[in-house]
Amino acid sequence: MIDLYLKFADEAEAASVLYTLHPEAVEDDGITITEAYTTPNYQNIDTLGVIYKQPPEPTPEDYVPIPEEGWHVNVRVVGDEDPAPLEQYAVYPTVPRRIWG
Repeated sequence: MIDLYLKFADEAEAASVLYTLHPEAVEDDGITITEAYTTPNYQNIDTLGVIYKQPPEPTPEDYVPIPEEGWHVNVRVVGDEDPAPLEQYAVYPTVPRRIWG
């Protein structure tokens, strides 16, 4: 089991790596046999999305949250799942915002 903290450029990039898109199947006469759908490439995907910098202490009343760059996702790689495609997106936070229990 390997826990990875990942940062992607945006939600679309994360989806392209973490999920497989199965296009709709259509018969020759144009009738849809199967709607398009996605399946996860990993069993354990925890999407955080946009995360924000920690506010100063004490937090001023007029404080406006400042987003961190990127789209953040945690993945727990288990069994025979291949972590190699995720390694280029790995980040190593000193204080993770969310962890696996």
